[in-house]
Amino acid sequence: MILIGENMKKVVINASGGGSDSGAKGNGIVEKDITLKISNIIKDKLEDSGVEVLMLRDKDETISYDDRIKNLKATYPNPYDVVLLSNTLNTTPGIDIIYPLKKTDALASKLASNLEYFNDTKYYQYRWPSDTTKDYYYLTRNTPDYETIIVRYGIPTNSKDANLLKNNYNELALSVADAILDYIGVMPDGVNTYTVKSGDTLYAIANKFNTSVDKLKEINNLTSNNLSIGKVLKIPNEVEDNKPTDNLPNANTYIVKSGDTLYSIAKKFNISVDNLKLMNNKSSNMISIGEVLKINNLTPYTIKSGDTLYAIAKKYNTSVDKIKEINNLKNNNLTIGNILYLP
Repeated sequence: MILIGENMKKVVINASGGGSDSGAKGNGIVEKDITLKISNIIKDKLEDSGVEVLMLRDKDETISYDDRIKNLKATYPNPYDVVLLSNTLNTTPGIDIIYPLKKTDALASKLASNLEYFNDTKYYQYRWPSDTTKDYYYLTRNTPDYETIIVRYGIPTNSKDANLLKNNYNELALSVADAILDYIGVMPDGVNTYTVKSGDTLYAIANKFNTSVDKLKEINNLTSNNLSIGKVLKIPNEVEDNKPTDNLPNANTYIVKSGDTLYSIAKKFNISVDNLKLMNNKSSNMISIGEVLKINNLTPYTIKSGDTLYAIAKKYNTSVDKIKEINNLKNNNLTIGNILYLP
């Protein structure tokens, strides 16, 4: 992999709790244990990609936050050369990402985009009530020039959050690592990697990276379209203008593309945003490129001899442009036996 830039950022990872500080507990989850597990997985993924990593806590021991901050500043005195990630648990259900007042939301938004696959996710800044020019959390407030990102993975007393942490902490950690690698500029050299998330399909991943299902299966030695959450796929670094026919959408799904919003997708398929959110169990309007949405109002049509896009559009009371948009067609050419999906 190629690391972009002579002075690529270092990553410092803080696992909350430790030793006598167990942190939040519930449903078999102990904060100090789960945050250390997540932190170690992120560390391994970053180091495998050539990133320099410092752990502020690498075992079950009591370390004050003042000592952690001293270690950080002694090791990396240049704050603009560092991403500081603090892994903690939440006080409310869902995933929260808090970024510092002096920084943009660039990294926070990448993290939110990856973690939205797993749970309700939001990102924001948090000010100290007694001095609104300063950050709320002690770690962020005392590292004002560092890019300190706090990820709160849920509240253990909530059964949904606890089950997510028990069953998917590895996938959560890999998703965070992927977002950080993207942000700090780790770029592919011929082949990139992608960690499979909940809801992914080979078609969605191929569409996201401008490749084909056949190419993904070939480079990863896959004999079927089945995927496991957490599996790391190789991604070819190439752009294919014409995707094969096996890359068509499912009759009941839509793959989110760059520029899409829930409103534009709902309008495209003549349904309401509320119905679209209900079908997909969404509580927010956030969507991600490559995400698979249920639509449930497309009709498959097998192309026959003599068919044209105009004739099919007229028969089904739609437009040529609408058919091309839904099926990702770049021209009006049709092949007998291929399947089109019609509104």
